[in-house]
Amino acid sequence: MLSIFFLHIPFALIILFSAFTDLKKRLIYDKVTIPGMVYFLIFNAIIDISHFHHYLLGGLLLGGIHLFLAVVSQGQIGGGDIKLFALIGFAMGGEAGFTIFIYTYLIAGLWAIPYLIYIKVIRKQKNAPMVPLAPFIALGVLVFYLLQI
Repeated sequence: MLSIFFLHIPFALIILFSAFTDLKKRLIYDKVTIPGMVYFLIFNAIIDISHFHHYLLGGLLLGGIHLFLAVVSQGQIGGGDIKLFALIGFAMGGEAGFTIFIYTYLIAGLWAIPYLIYIKVIRKQKNAPMVPLAPFIALGVLVFYLLQI
């Protein structure tokens, strides 16, 4: 019960807020993600100190992977996405975080194929506009939670 109020509800609110602001303004705010990362690290240190390294490494690895992807994709993945995935690792741990990572990119990929066909074939545009990632992250989190039920 404690984890519902102090882990899952704040986590869901941060993810939903970030998805909304990324859709509307193409921004994921540091004033949300950075305090969130600190909060979840402290929460997990208090609640589950024996497994704290799972949360710490999960956040560092997920953030690091997205930093690498941002460099390789030449900025297609933004700093807010990097921090949001680090937050996911700090909140949920490495195993859950990597599961959410997989769901996120599967959903984004399934959406991107018809979107790119529409943009390139029907609208005949050379370059597709950039798409915010946080809504797909939110869907990845939703699928993760639904499959836990």
